[in-house]
Amino acid sequence: MRGMCFFLLAISLLRCSPSGKGEPVPPSGSEPTGPGRGNLEGVVRWEGGQAPSPTSVRNTTDPESCGAVQSLEDLLVSPETGGIQNVILALDGVPPEQVPPFRPRPLRLDNRDCRFHPHAGVLETGAVIEITNGDPFHHTTHFYGTLEANVSLPFQGMTVRKTASSAGMIVVKCDLHGWMQAFLRVDPHPYHAVTGPDGSFRIPDIPAGTYGLEIWHERLGASQGSVTIETGKTQSLEIPLSPRER
Repeated sequence: MRGMCFFLLAISLLRCSPSGKGEPVPPSGSEPTGPGRGNLEGVVRWEGGQAPSPTSVRNTTDPESCGAVQSLEDLLVSPETGGIQNVILALDGVPPEQVPPFRPRPLRLDNRDCRFHPHAGVLETGAVIEITNGDPFHHTTHFYGTLEANVSLPFQGMTVRKTASSAGMIVVKCDLHGWMQAFLRVDPHPYHAVTGPDGSFRIPDIPAGTYGLEIWHERLGASQGSVTIETGKTQSLEIPLSPRER
C-alpha cells in the first residue's frame, strides 16, 4: 500500500512526521478578504524523478465505441510544471460556528467520451449531484461510500439528481465500463479544492485560525499537515508529493 509525504513551503518549510502530521505553517502574503478571513493557495508537485504513466487497461466491452485501450487517469502530471492534477485538499477542524451560511454548490457529473467528468471533485453536504449521459450508449453511475446509489442512464441526454447528504468520500464507477471511475469528497463546509492540470489550487475566505490540512490522491494515498490562516493574508504553499512503500 502506498502512502505519501509532503512538504509545506511558505515562509518556512514543514516536513511531515512519520505520523503524517506536522506543525502549523506561518502565513505569508497579504490581500483583501472578508472580515476575519484569509486565503489558501498553492501548487502540488511530483517529487522523486520521472513520474510513472497513468495505468492503462484493455477494453473488451465495446472497443468500437470507447477504443481498445483506456487510461484510468490515476496519475496525471504536467510535463511543463510537474504539477499533479486531481489532488483533493480540504481543511479539517473548522468550528461549525465559524462557517457562515452558504448554499451548497451543485456538481454535474457527466458520463462523456467513456469517462466521468470531473474525475475528482469536492462538494458540500446537501449538494445536488446532477448525473448526465453525454454518450449515445448505456452507462451506469454507481456510488459507493457516504452516498450509496446506482443510477442507470441508457439514453444520451438523460439527467438524474442525487443529494450528497453525508460528509466523507464517495467513489463512483460505471458497471458497464470498468475503467470509468471518479472520486468525490463531501465536507460540511466550503473550504476544499481540487488541483487543476498545472497542480494549482485555491481556497478563499477561510476563517482565521489553525486547521488540519488533509490531502488525498487516488494513487498516492492520503496525508495530513496543518496550516495557519491569518486575517487579510494569503497562505501560499508548495506541496511536493512522492509515493513510498510502507
